[in-house]
Amino acid sequence: MWIVVPGLLLALLGWRSSATVQEDKAIEAFYRMWMGSSVKGAAAYASHYAADGQILPPNAPPIAGREAIAGWFERAQSESRFVSKPEGINVDEIRFISPTWVVHRSTLRGQRVPKAGGDPFAFETKYFDLLHRSDNGQWEVAYRMWSDNRPQ
Repeated sequence: MWIVVPGLLLALLGWRSSATVQEDKAIEAFYRMWMGSSVKGAAAYASHYAADGQILPPNAPPIAGREAIAGWFERAQSESRFVSKPEGINVDEIRFISPTWVVHRSTLRGQRVPKAGGDPFAFETKYFDLLHRSDNGQWEVAYRMWSDNRPQ
């Protein structure tokens, strides 16, 4: 019995690591699709959130629901004093809490260019996302929180 169990355990661990690689790729594909949707407008961007998804912006109350998130996204873009020019993103962690829940941490770096003119400056923003696999098997954002590592 003791000889069979370790062999079975190793086989299961090998399968899990293979499944994790496939799931990591699915998460990466979801992020490419989600981030690419922002050029299609706020509603397209917000469609990647769960119906009751929330964003937790810095120094602001939570925003809940796709429609409210889309509205916030439009306001944030129009009211921002800067245009962000991303230069790279680092995925810091993908942690499966269960087959249907994932923590995704990342850091985005780039330049912010003042809309009123002036010199661009570096930014670095860290993101914490809680993703959920919906009943249709697609990933969606349940919660997103972020903060800048460098002052503006």
